[in-house]
Amino acid sequence: MPHSCYCFNRVIRIFIINMKALIDFFEDKKVGSVLDVGTGPGHFIKVLNQVFSNAEIYGVDPDEDALNEAALSYPLAYFSVMKGETLSFDNNRFDVATISMALHHLSDVKATLKEMQRVVKPGGWIVINELFSDDLNPAQEVHKAMHHFRSKIDRLNGICHNSSFTKNEILEMAETSGLTISLYFEHKSPAESPGEADIEERKQKLYEAVETVKDKPEYWELKNEIPEMEEALDKFGFEMATRLVVVGKVQKQ
Repeated sequence: MPHSCYCFNRVIRIFIINMKALIDFFEDKKVGSVLDVGTGPGHFIKVLNQVFSNAEIYGVDPDEDALNEAALSYPLAYFSVMKGETLSFDNNRFDVATISMALHHLSDVKATLKEMQRVVKPGGWIVINELFSDDLNPAQEVHKAMHHFRSKIDRLNGICHNSSFTKNEILEMAETSGLTISLYFEHKSPAESPGEADIEERKQKLYEAVETVKDKPEYWELKNEIPEMEEALDKFGFEMATRLVVVGKVQKQ
């Protein structure tokens, strides 16, 4: 299993352990349908099935291959190829809409949050789960540097992948989209020292990533960034950046 997949699955397991705040929040709320935007291979659906155990779950993503993987893992959920900026669902279709670890992959965050609110019923909820870029420890700063490195490469390859936002930027995006924030909290993985093999594989993946832009003028500048990240990996190790969970109420006239 690729380390990126292992790491994200581990984050989801930790999140399930620490999701009591979400369970408590929605305990007295009737939720029959949930839309997960940018669902990818469906990692966050594992969380949604725990929080909304009686709800129908729908997932959308522009990547059909990722949705095929999600469908194999979650056969009871419904999946459609769709962009968050242009959802094809009717108004007021869902009780809750969620987006997890995908804000920084959007070409238009404001449009996506507005679309999510459009398809959620009045008085329904939007849940955002997103890593942030400030107040990180040294091992998490390594993750941020590697993530931003990969995002630059993806953009050169025509893939929408932005640098991570600060915590306040995420909260401001939620508020300016029209949501009334009812709950927010941070969650992180417990610190653990990665093994030597893990560190070496992460280094190797840096070189593999940069080779995808070897025909671009930015190639050597990017390649010259790798030794500093290798040194930081050796010195501090690697830890996923802290995530922010935001629950906002949808207000409609």
